[in-house]
Amino acid sequence: MLAESEVQVASLKARVAEYQRRYDQARSFLKTSPEIEAEAARLNRDYGINKKNYEDLVARRQSAAMSGDLESASGVADFRLIDPPRVSPKPVSPNRLLLVPLAMIAALGAGLFTAFAASQLRPVFHKASELREKFGLPMLGVVSLVLSDADRRRERLDTVRFIATSGTLLVGFAAVLVAVTIMSSH
Repeated sequence: MLAESEVQVASLKARVAEYQRRYDQARSFLKTSPEIEAEAARLNRDYGINKKNYEDLVARRQSAAMSGDLESASGVADFRLIDPPRVSPKPVSPNRLLLVPLAMIAALGAGLFTAFAASQLRPVFHKASELREKFGLPMLGVVSLVLSDADRRRERLDTVRFIATSGTLLVGFAAVLVAVTIMSSH
């Protein structure tokens, strides 16, 4: 038991010595860490100053190169500032007073072209003579369309809708023109 106790005491002394060494090392790091942090802050500050000086020098070199190019080119042409630049009170582009009618004409043209293309893709014959001329075959008979009162009312209603829609389009176009004129005068 004595030998076992001596081994245990020796083991514990070794552990105490190891812990004492770690404790001393931690205390020394504790003393040096503020110095290391201060050194890092000083190095970062020095780096910032050096970087700013470098960027200033690069900008000055670029400026000197540009002025040197201008001086070498000044023998070819003489540059003088006559009038200082100024902002125009009116917008340069687009001319809305011209753009709105052109957009209206383009839209109407596109609509007419679409209607024409649809009539060419799916042709309709309104007279028997047109059908006879197109195919060159004899016709045995023609079935004519007889409109009822409801069909006539629907056609009149469609005509009224078309006229109302066209009128609304023209009124809207005139309103946009007036708005553009008022906006461009201010």
